[in-house]
Amino acid sequence: MSLTVVRTTLADCEQICRKALTKVGLPATAAGIVAENITSAERDGCASHGMFRLPGYCESLRNGKINAEAVPVSSFPAPGCVVVDAGGGLSLPARNVGLPLLVERARSQGVATLVISRAFHFAALWPDVEALAAKHGLVAFAFLNSKAFVAHAPGGVKPLYGTNPFAFSCPRLSSDGGLSEEPLVFDQASAAMARGDMQLAARSGTPLPPGAALDANGEPTVDAAAGLQGAQLPFGGHKGSSIALMVELLAASLGGDAFAFEALASDSGDGGPTKHGELILAIDPGRCGGQGREAFLARVETLMTHIEAEALEAGASGRSLRLPSQRRFQNRKRTPVEGIEISEDLYQRCLNLAGDDP
Repeated sequence: MSLTVVRTTLADCEQICRKALTKVGLPATAAGIVAENITSAERDGCASHGMFRLPGYCESLRNGKINAEAVPVSSFPAPGCVVVDAGGGLSLPARNVGLPLLVERARSQGVATLVISRAFHFAALWPDVEALAAKHGLVAFAFLNSKAFVAHAPGGVKPLYGTNPFAFSCPRLSSDGGLSEEPLVFDQASAAMARGDMQLAARSGTPLPPGAALDANGEPTVDAAAGLQGAQLPFGGHKGSSIALMVELLAASLGGDAFAFEALASDSGDGGPTKHGELILAIDPGRCGGQGREAFLARVETLMTHIEAEALEAGASGRSLRLPSQRRFQNRKRTPVEGIEISEDLYQRCLNLAGDDP
């Protein structure tokens, strides 16, 4: 089934999101942060975390599940530890409070952690780590759990874990010897497929890849709608389950937040985000390892250029070999000029949320 699409601009996307979010009571500053995040996902070709998320944000703000007026509060339980209590509000404003503090602590301690607790997270995870590498030269990890969607493997048939994404970023050198604006970044679910991608597949009638989901009877399915009613599967069988379990423990336990099965039990089912935890870890290569930042970055480039050389060979042979995030960076250059495509029904729904006429 093909969907009719609308081509629009990134500026239009951000304006629609900002208006819709403020209309349901989110203060202007927080609305701007979330609108920018949604737009950056569209800019980079990540439709599952772009305007597709706006109706869920708006519904959870409208019904009061998310505390629109929450003010993040930071604390420092140890020299290398930052905790930001989101107060039942959205995670993105809390993240923006915590990241500068994390950078400061990583610089002074060599390694630092940021725990974000009592937060509603509904966004892609790569923005939480990319700037740490691109702007500050830090190596960073992020771990996030969600409500239960994914069965344990082997043997499980009921949702137990979240899709539990984890992100990683590593700085790279630019051609002038400074920090590259395009570091190595990846953001991936521990599920075989991101939840948003499965929802988009259900809308378009696109079959799932084998091994992505079980139906409500615990049987394997490639029907996205049936998979949404059943359970997703981790990637790599028991290996993905181990990573999902690790993410669950890191993201939820440190801040005293809900595990996936607890978040599922308490969720209102409004289609919006659930309240859970996040851990971000930052390492300053200039302070750790004993060789200094320049030597570290030189070693990084030795590996990256080796991979890129093989990618050129692969391309000459008709094969595709690329580093993580390369496609996003390519989209980042293209979409400001060419615009973005949104399904017509989603675009109209977002216009309605913003109070705009088609």
